[in-house]
Amino acid sequence: MQMYKTTLISTIGLVLLAGCSLFQRKQQEPIVRLFCEVDKSLPEDNAHVVSVPKTGLKIPISPFAILTENDVESVKLNQTSGGAVLELHLDPSGLIQLDEVTTRCRGQYIVAYLGRRPVEAWLVDRRVTNGVFVVEGDFTDEEAQKAVDDLNKLIKAKKSR
Repeated sequence: MQMYKTTLISTIGLVLLAGCSLFQRKQQEPIVRLFCEVDKSLPEDNAHVVSVPKTGLKIPISPFAILTENDVESVKLNQTSGGAVLELHLDPSGLIQLDEVTTRCRGQYIVAYLGRRPVEAWLVDRRVTNGVFVVEGDFTDEEAQKAVDDLNKLIKAKKSR
């Protein structure tokens, strides 16, 4: 009887352990994220003030990204006189989200992050309906190329699922 209980408990423990590891999602390292400006009078849990390089702007943003690398369907690296820029082409849900945010947040900033740091603040002056967002900011050509490579790996992995 004791052997039966031990075997049963061990089996249940293994099943639970396997189930936990099966459903545990690996935390994805951010590649590119967009955050919307929020009211600076909100509590710290609802607003995080970031300092945008080159501009010196201090902008309170939501702790929740409005768009992430998971919303990107394709990406292009373009060279301009100011350096490399990322042209993000969003999937259908990202397109709808960008349209909604640029309609709702006119006159506010969208802060773009590359990795874990803010690189650009774009003042929303028009509605974006084509699903394309261009990130041009404080990053090197090498950082831009790495972001494109990482995004293309992620896009390829999503398509193979």
